[in-house]
Amino acid sequence: MTMPAGLSNVPGVHPMDMSDGDGEDGSTDGSARGGGWTDASCRELDPAWFERAVEAAGHAIFITDFEGRIVYVNPAFEAVTGYDAADAVGRSPDILNSGHHDPDYFRRLWETIVAGEVWQEEIVNRRAGGESYIANQTIAPIVDDEDGSITHFVAIQTDITERKEHERALERSRDLSARTEETADVGGWELDVEAGELRWTAGTRRIHGVDPSYEPSLEDALRFYHPTSRDRIRGLVERALDWNLPYDVEAQLVTADGTTRVVRTTCQPVGDGPTTVLRGTIQDITERKARRQQLMVLNRVLRHNLRNGLNVVIGNTERVLTTLDAVEDAVEDPSLLASLEETRTDLGAIVSAAEELVDTSERARQFDDLYQHIRDVRPVGIRPLLEAVAADYREAHPAATLRVEGADPFVLANRYAVRVALEELVDNAIQHSSTAPEVTLRVAEGTDGTIRISVADRGKGIPEMEREVIEAGEERPLKHGSGLGLWIVKWLVTPLGGTIEIADNEPKGTVVSMVFPAAKWRPSADGPEPSDART
Repeated sequence: MTMPAGLSNVPGVHPMDMSDGDGEDGSTDGSARGGGWTDASCRELDPAWFERAVEAAGHAIFITDFEGRIVYVNPAFEAVTGYDAADAVGRSPDILNSGHHDPDYFRRLWETIVAGEVWQEEIVNRRAGGESYIANQTIAPIVDDEDGSITHFVAIQTDITERKEHERALERSRDLSARTEETADVGGWELDVEAGELRWTAGTRRIHGVDPSYEPSLEDALRFYHPTSRDRIRGLVERALDWNLPYDVEAQLVTADGTTRVVRTTCQPVGDGPTTVLRGTIQDITERKARRQQLMVLNRVLRHNLRNGLNVVIGNTERVLTTLDAVEDAVEDPSLLASLEETRTDLGAIVSAAEELVDTSERARQFDDLYQHIRDVRPVGIRPLLEAVAADYREAHPAATLRVEGADPFVLANRYAVRVALEELVDNAIQHSSTAPEVTLRVAEGTDGTIRISVADRGKGIPEMEREVIEAGEERPLKHGSGLGLWIVKWLVTPLGGTIEIADNEPKGTVVSMVFPAAKWRPSADGPEPSDART
């Protein structure tokens, strides 16, 4: 590029005139210029070499005379601002004025550089095309070597628009995270064992009731847990590090001011192999836990009253049936005997309905007990579990044929919850099949690592409305299920990250599948498996 006004035309310009003006000894007269340069070496430089260096610089550089008219711009200036040298030289830097800064900003700028000092601040400029950009700008005076008077000014700009946009986006993200943490009463944490660091977010500090600058160690964090929860949390952390196993549990926490809270804390090892980094969340669920306990108490009282009332109905009905037997022995009238037989049938139906309600109440109680520990997960060997369930049902239903197929993968889940869900599905399959039910329990691992546990039967199938209700996850007055079984399966599988799929079996029947996400944990041949992996 041919310069409109070359650097050789600017008196006294040498490399260190574009420094910040402060030598290593604090001088500003150029006697100590830093970076290994001396006045003599600067003067001995080939001007053409120095000119090429400035031309090749990646920062936008322009030089003005004392009155502020541009006398030189380098190629980076053209690239950053969009102004060609021919358009910029001879004009004022005001061509870059975006209107963002007030007059006081420029007054302070000129007072600084005219006084022989270096100005360095961010500036919002405008490109030739009209769009704004942000630059980190340094302006230094150029002095005459003979009399020390200021003849020119050199400005160096670094375009930091993208960096500032990234910083603003990061700040927005942090603000959103902080607001989300505060609203949800949740926080995050990261444990880096190799670095020996435990990092807490603002939300985690707020839950613990500590100062925003508080930096805990792992032992500090564990001491916040109530003595009844501390050893369990310590064990889960060790298990996560040793076996790459996540956890999701509830525990009691004692805050810095001594208040006991109930928290839900989760952990996810980072990476697929052996890890030294854990990340997780902590959420204050004290109020939610209290509401849940209230509902559980009400539920238990209602179930208790319902069960007692139904037992009274069953007992009284059975006594009526006994009395009916005695009455029938004394009756000879055929029409009256027929009426008594109809009554016996109706009373039997009452007993059956009451017993079914009592059974439903008991299943609901068992589900409540199980659901409180649903997130206590560990590796579960699926094939042995299927074999155990099949063996129990073969003994209870000798006429039924139960087959087990598939490999032996692991699922990170609550073993008891998976078993109860399986039993509900097998119960459903046997009840809705013929007098000789055929049920297949199958496990398969997908190419993406997902685990599919299926129960297939050759019965009459699940009604379409029942399928729609379970898949939609809600009941409506005109669209509802007929039982509790599939709901229990869905409620047990969903918190474990799984889903339920219902499909037709060929040539008839239904296949209900529980699909679980891929488990990062894999059994190792080099050491023992964690407890309960196959029990």
